Amino acid sequence: MVVLPGGRYMVASVSNWAKNFYSLCVFALDHRVGGIVALAETPVKQKAYNLRAKYMTVDGNPSIVIAYVRRKKVGRISNESSRNVDPSIYHEVRNNPRLKIDPPVPFQYVCSCVQISLDALDALADPRLDPGSREFFEFARSQPPPFRLLSVLRSSSEFGMIDLAIIDDIPTLAVVKGLETIVFKQLTGMGPITTMVCAREEMNSALIYRICNIRILPHQGEILVIRAITDMTPTATSDPRGPPSKPPGLLTVAMFAIPAAGDSETPSHTSISLVSFRADDAEDIQISAPHDYDLLGGKSPSDPVVAPPINIFYRKSGCRLRYITLKPVPMPSWLLRPGQPQRPYYSVQDTLNDDDQLLFCEEYAWYSTCRLFVCPGSYRTLLYGASPEDRTDSPGVNSIYSHLVDPHFIDEYSVRRHELLRGILREAYEHRSQVLAKFDLCPDLYDDLRRGVKDMAWDESIGRIFYVKPDDAHIHVVDLAYAPSQTADGQRCPLPLADQRMLDL
Repeated sequence: MVVLPGGRYMVASVSNWAKNFYSLCVFALDHRVGGIVALAETPVKQKAYNLRAKYMTVDGNPSIVIAYVRRKKVGRISNESSRNVDPSIYHEVRNNPRLKIDPPVPFQYVCSCVQISLDALDALADPRLDPGSREFFEFARSQPPPFRLLSVLRSSSEFGMIDLAIIDDIPTLAVVKGLETIVFKQLTGMGPITTMVCAREEMNSALIYRICNIRILPHQGEILVIRAITDMTPTATSDPRGPPSKPPGLLTVAMFAIPAAGDSETPSHTSISLVSFRADDAEDIQISAPHDYDLLGGKSPSDPVVAPPINIFYRKSGCRLRYITLKPVPMPSWLLRPGQPQRPYYSVQDTLNDDDQLLFCEEYAWYSTCRLFVCPGSYRTLLYGASPEDRTDSPGVNSIYSHLVDPHFIDEYSVRRHELLRGILREAYEHRSQVLAKFDLCPDLYDDLRRGVKDMAWDESIGRIFYVKPDDAHIHVVDLAYAPSQTADGQRCPLPLADQRMLDL
C-alpha cells in the first residue's frame, strides 16, 4: 500500500482469496459518504510489488502515476514441480544479497507504469453517488477507462526498486535492473530509454555490488544510490570444524549525475560524491521521499532554504536499526543560474563528522526482542516491530514507534497548537523532546496486531496508520489525529482507537 501526500488517495496491490487474480486499486480515504472507498481498479497479470505512486502532470493532465514490478515464467518447463511455481507468490529475501534465494525457474521481469487522472477520480468520488450502489457502477461504466498505460519494460534480469520524478519537465521512471544498472524511461510519447551503470569503487572493485535503493533529486540533477558491497570469499577461522566466517559488509551512499536522455553508450558512470561505511548484512534499506513542492525553494536567491531532510534507514545484523539523515543546505552558487531562486542541496559528504570522520547517524538496538520495519517519512517516520524469529509474510506486530528526525525539531503543528492552546491549558504546553517514542495503543489493538499483519502504510501528513490482516479483507485505520494532545515523551492522549470506517475489499 502507498498513501499519496496529503492523505486523500491510497494505491494498493490486491488479489482475490484464491490468489489467482491480481489488480491495482485506488482508494479514496476521506469519501464524504463511505469513508474509505475503492474508486478504480485495473487488473494485472501477476502480483504487483515494489509499488511506487506519485502525483505528476502527464501531457497536461494532473494525475497519479503508478509504477510496479511483476514477474512471470518464461519458456516451456518440463519439470512438473517447477511448472507449479507461481511467480506471484514466490518470495525472496530482498535487499540482502547474502540471503538472496535464486528462483527455481527462469523468470522474466516486467516493470509497468500506468496513469490515472485526478479528474476521473474526482468524478468517481462524487458524493451524490452512493459507493457500491447500482447508480455508482452505471456511472462508472459510462465513463472512459480511468487507467492509461504509459510504459512497459521487460528484462531477464531482476528489476528492483523504483522511483518517479519530473526531470527537465518530463515525467520519468527509474528502475534498478540487475545488480549495478539503473534504467530511465521518459513517460511521454515514445520517450527514450537511458541506461546508467554505476561505477565501482577502485579500492573494492573485485567485490560484489548490489543497488539496494535509489532516490531521484531532479532539482540538483543527481540521483542518490544506496549500494551494498559484499565479499563472498570465505575466510579462515580458528575452529577448523566450524563454518567459515564471512568478512563484514559495506554500504555506500553515493550521488550520481543523472545521465542525458537516450545515453546508453557510456560504459559506466562515476559518482560525484560517495561515502562508504561498515554495515554487516544490511537489509531493508528505505529512503524517505521529499515532496516536489517542498523542494521549490524561495522566490529570490536571498530567501532561506526550507526543505525536509532525506532519511535513510536500514537494519544491521542483530536486529539493530540505523538511520542516516541528509540535511539540506543552500545550493552552491555555481549551480544556480543568474537570478535563479535559492534551492535546497543534498550532499552525502555532510553525513561525515569533520573531526573524526565518523558517520552522523543514530542506532537503536533491541537485538533478540524486536526486528523493526520502517515506513519512512520526511519529518515523522513510523516504525513497527516483530519477533526476529517470525520470517513469515504476515508477521505479528508487537510494538509501534514514532521517530523524529531531530530531537530539537519542533514542527509547525506543535508551534501553532501551542499558540492556540496557550490560553486554555491549565499546565504549560510541553514540546516533544524524544527522537523515538513507543505508542501505548489500546490493548485490544495490540492484540489484533500480534495475530499478524499483511502490510502497513503510514500517512505522515495527517497521522494515520493503515494495516491489513491476512485473515480478513478490511483496511484497518489507526487515526492518531483523534488523539490531539502529545506529551513530552511522544505519547498521544487520549489513546487512539481503531477507526470504525473499514472497507470490505
